[in-house]
Amino acid sequence: MLIVLYILLIIYAGLIIGHRFKPMPPGTDYESPAYIVDGDDVQFIYDLRFENRDQKLVFEERIYPAIFKAMHESERSIVADMFLYNEDHGEDKNDPEHRPITSGFTDMLCLKGDQGLEVLLITDEINAFYGSYESPIFKRLEAHKVKTVFTDLDRLRDANPVYSGWYRIFLTWIPSETGKKISHPFGHPHRRITLAALFRSLNFKANHRKVVVTDSSQAIVTSANPHDPSSLHCNIAFKVKGEIAREVEYAERAVAAFSGLEAMSPDRFRPGLPATDMDEPMPGDSSKYLVRVLTEKKIKEHLLREIRGSQDGEQIMLASLYLTDREVISAIRAAALQGAMIRIILDSSEHAFGLKKFGIPNKQSTLDLYSDSHFGRNLDIRWYRTHGEQFHAKLAAFKRSDSFAIIGGSANFTSKNLDNYNLELNLRVDTCRESRLCREVCSYFHRLWSNEDGLYTLDYEELMDKSRLKYILYRVQEGTGMCTY
Repeated sequence: MLIVLYILLIIYAGLIIGHRFKPMPPGTDYESPAYIVDGDDVQFIYDLRFENRDQKLVFEERIYPAIFKAMHESERSIVADMFLYNEDHGEDKNDPEHRPITSGFTDMLCLKGDQGLEVLLITDEINAFYGSYESPIFKRLEAHKVKTVFTDLDRLRDANPVYSGWYRIFLTWIPSETGKKISHPFGHPHRRITLAALFRSLNFKANHRKVVVTDSSQAIVTSANPHDPSSLHCNIAFKVKGEIAREVEYAERAVAAFSGLEAMSPDRFRPGLPATDMDEPMPGDSSKYLVRVLTEKKIKEHLLREIRGSQDGEQIMLASLYLTDREVISAIRAAALQGAMIRIILDSSEHAFGLKKFGIPNKQSTLDLYSDSHFGRNLDIRWYRTHGEQFHAKLAAFKRSDSFAIIGGSANFTSKNLDNYNLELNLRVDTCRESRLCREVCSYFHRLWSNEDGLYTLDYEELMDKSRLKYILYRVQEGTGMCTY
């Protein structure tokens, strides 16, 4: 009996190590060369929900109108990669506020499929809840000649290794159709999920990207999902045109390829190498930007490089749904010590799809910043004031004496998003302080920070939570991966 136990422990340890550190799929953990792009071909877009001066809730929507316009104008192809793409939510008092963004996205894909365009949709298993049922959305897309691929999550590294090792030994044998009697986690009143799907979901793997590429010449990289329960979230996006869009498409075709759909190599969608690289001097012309694609851990490498490189008087602006990664938090504290002016806007982790949360993780992860001697001086945090939705931005901006850099897209500042577990895609844009992009991003941030024309953010102390138990829970979850963030 002891021998059997030892063998199981060896197998278990081997599975944990092997799947925690196995090679990333081809085309992931990718950093493109830098492309010089005309300033008119780079656009910063955002959605905001807030209370105006008349104490009325206002929703400013820009992202999906821009996406729908780009899709409508496409003539040859659409490649989309969307994490949450479903209409699954409970029947509650919040339902009238859910906007039908999912059906609008579906209608546009079907229209373009009927017009004979090549339309490819890449998505995550969560949208059919890991094989529990056949989604009517994807059945409809298939009928309109839209090629759909569910990301092969087994190719990704284990983000929750303690559980995943146990899952691989004891639970993968359960038939996928077993027991459709479990209530849907999203509260859908009619759908039930299988036991096997529930066990699979606890591996906490995801293709978390949100990308649309049209005609291989225009890309929109965003934090916004085409998901009805997410339709009032505050989000950001970047729209870019030119050869850089082919780099985005290359990164997406790579996911389709390792997930089994594409027979051809995604390399044929890559442009030739550009004439410049990030090692070259920044263009002094404010109408020219350097743009590159970053995926997975390459996002973290650039984020840490910029935070650690910030010096006395230089500005760091962060806005995100989550800030939990220990390396990022340590880098922020070190930058504060160097004299960088750091301003952070975060979601208060109180709402998720109509459900009440308990402030985990942000109210706990930020306690280490609050306890820093620089807090309240050159380091400060404000909470976005939500009303049932989420502050869902993922944005980092760095303003220096002679340059401006911004990193934004799908990736939160968490280990799952930044350490080669989830699939993520961001853009990095570099320009000078006098550029239109610098003005627009700084204006966006100042608007929220200063409550310029409405009530957007609250002082840190107003929602602070010093619960030691919750802090320990956050550290355990972040350290082990036993969490969704």
